[in-house]
Amino acid sequence: MENISKQVISVEDKKVVGYILRPWIDFSILKKTGYIIVDEETEHEYFLRKENILEDGEVIVISSTNILEVVNFQDEFRKKVFSYTGDYYGIVEKYIFERNLLKKIITDRAEIYAKNIVNFGMDTLFLSFKRKRKKIFPRFQNEEIKVEVMEKKLDLPPIVNLSMSYYLGKVATKTLLGFNNELIVKEGVTITKQIFERAKKHNKINELYFVCR
Repeated sequence: MENISKQVISVEDKKVVGYILRPWIDFSILKKTGYIIVDEETEHEYFLRKENILEDGEVIVISSTNILEVVNFQDEFRKKVFSYTGDYYGIVEKYIFERNLLKKIITDRAEIYAKNIVNFGMDTLFLSFKRKRKKIFPRFQNEEIKVEVMEKKLDLPPIVNLSMSYYLGKVATKTLLGFNNELIVKEGVTITKQIFERAKKHNKINELYFVCR
């Protein structure tokens, strides 16, 4: 996804503020309104509004750290999707944008038009199809891809099951991405509790094992 893992630099502070973790979506208007960024040193998260971005190139340029907002809200990126008729449509794996407008969500079960989203919570999205047919596309092609991946995994070593203490203090040798290309850890960054929990949330503990030393 665009801008994920890009560095954010401040003109006034003359420093790298952090990097972009993921986009922030305002589901009340079905629009991407900014980004969640992470301070590389403290791992604290901040909200950067799109209108406060001066330049968007190889790095994101902002005027000052004063325009960053402390993240004081809770929001799960991989939301569970339900309809008001009691149907369950899976967990969001990807958001599809057209410019800044949310056009579709892709779950582990279906692809759904964003216009069918009528309500939302911290970890849920609610759909309504009214009198129209449910605009859902079966994910046959994606299911075939998943089968191929599963076959390849048979040749990998057994699942690694290590406690958090094993990872803390180690350094990532490669950048690791999660669902929807959300950044878990950048190459060269020391593994912290927050990074471990992020990898766990994305079911990437095994991959984290192989990219840290």
